[in-house]
Amino acid sequence: MVFTIAFLTRPTPGMALEQFYTHYIKIHRPLAEQLPGLLSYRQTRILKDGYRGDDAIDYAAFSEYTFPDEATAMAAWQSPEAAILDEDAVLFMDWPSVRTIPLAELGTFQSDKILGLEDAE
Repeated sequence: MVFTIAFLTRPTPGMALEQFYTHYIKIHRPLAEQLPGLLSYRQTRILKDGYRGDDAIDYAAFSEYTFPDEATAMAAWQSPEAAILDEDAVLFMDWPSVRTIPLAELGTFQSDKILGLEDAE
């Protein structure tokens, strides 16, 4: 069963949100993709305006790192690639406010439309 580690992040104090996203996408993503054993990596921008008013979450991004299993994930986070990733993270993320969320998948639904299979006959 796959194992995912997710992170909620926000910019370092004083950093513009667009500067945060530029670093997150152009610099941090290529480093994250180097983690050994990584099956997938997803970066998601958190939308706030217009969603449930005052209870919108006060974070800028949600990152998901998916591995084949927990042991592979734990080994990846001990790797030299993870050390480089951590060094980069403190350059643009408000590190004390980062929230780590370990996830064990219970099930998945994927539409054929998402996979592009609706036309394959």
